[in-house]
Amino acid sequence: MTTRDRKTCEALERYLGREVHAADGTLLGRVRDVLAGARGGPPDWLVVRLAGPLPRHRAIPLRMSIEVTGRLLVPTSRAALRSAPAVRPGRGMTAPEELRQRRHWSEG
Repeated sequence: MTTRDRKTCEALERYLGREVHAADGTLLGRVRDVLAGARGGPPDWLVVRLAGPLPRHRAIPLRMSIEVTGRLLVPTSRAALRSAPAVRPGRGMTAPEELRQRRHWSEG
């Protein structure tokens, strides 16, 4: 197993299925996947299924997440997450998709 594969497995074990909350405690959704960037390497993105009736998935930069007393928090709002470009779990990001994600999260 390569170092990259090991890091992906570790990230999946650590994050998959966990609830994601805004800093104010609002439930944003659950982690459905962990993705590397378009060039590969270690995981860069958490794919979150948004809370609500429709299955909508958005990516959050892994570096934005923090664990506080066992809770996974991200310093963003529900509106900012919902306005992020959609992603599909289980499928890698293309370079243009990753660029759209990076633009979205750097503008906030």
